[in-house]
Amino acid sequence: MLDTKIALKELEKLNNAPQTTERFQKYLWKSWALNEEFKTMGALSFEEKKKMGSVLSEAKTTLTDAYESKERKLSMEGINQKLNEDLIDISLDGKPLDQGSYSVLALVRREIEEVYKWMWFIIDYGHEIVTKYENFESVNIPLTHPATEMHDTIYLKDTDPSGLLLILRTHNSAHQVEDIMKYGVPLKLGSPGRVYRFENMDASHDTMFRYAEWLVIDKNVSIANFKDTMKKILSWILWKATEIRMRPSYFPFVEPGFEIDAQCTICGGKWCSLCKQSWWIELVGAGMVHPNVITNAGLDPKEWSGFARGIGVSRLAALRYGIKDIRYFTNGDLRFAKSFS
Repeated sequence: MLDTKIALKELEKLNNAPQTTERFQKYLWKSWALNEEFKTMGALSFEEKKKMGSVLSEAKTTLTDAYESKERKLSMEGINQKLNEDLIDISLDGKPLDQGSYSVLALVRREIEEVYKWMWFIIDYGHEIVTKYENFESVNIPLTHPATEMHDTIYLKDTDPSGLLLILRTHNSAHQVEDIMKYGVPLKLGSPGRVYRFENMDASHDTMFRYAEWLVIDKNVSIANFKDTMKKILSWILWKATEIRMRPSYFPFVEPGFEIDAQCTICGGKWCSLCKQSWWIELVGAGMVHPNVITNAGLDPKEWSGFARGIGVSRLAALRYGIKDIRYFTNGDLRFAKSFS
């Protein structure tokens, strides 16, 4: 016969919720002690069943009430203990919080935008999803050019009104014609933003990178204007007079075209993964705006001329801070990010 007094004495000794639950299961669950007592009533006479049933029902009620009361008490004690542990004294000094900062790329991009403003350039970010006409044909790149193939350009499933697939812009020049028509001439335009190219990632290349473009359209613009502006821009952004060189190059949207390289400040030409022992790091693709681009914007190329140049923000930042691999900018390593905060 179950002794209720023993069960209640055991209950008094309990001091945590798991032990209380364990004892509750021992005496009151269907497969345990009290239930076994009810099973023995089958062999008793009617009078004995009546007497035994009354005793067991009273024991069940007593134990259930006692255990529920104990559980509420222990639960409340646990809550009070938790509140005491977590009590905050608002008169005490708070814990210092880590202060966030701009990433290296954001800092360089914002400085480039300040240069835009200082030189009285309009800033237009454009849009990253463009048509094939905007990205190629409007800037004198025929659709038969290798750059339009899948190995260079990232195509989307959506199409433009003519049925051609939309693409992620491969350069900021995709907005030149649109911006010339939008703002009119003479024009000084800065276009910072992300561009996308389907290529292998390494120390100096990425599938998505930030680019900043300068576009100037006016009358009697010459290569001398372009070269002088370029030197000023690089000296401001790099914080120092860095040796640069201009070499002829081909870009469909300019004529003549140039590539501008800056001397590697990381290894001095000995060897590093950024310059690959060439001494020079390519920074800028530039040149005089092609007459066909000016014509596409509704202007007379005999009256108007200009220059355009695009700078990779990642390479500028790498050159300034002596970073050998541009993948550090986007790998999410907080140790790298905090070293510039």
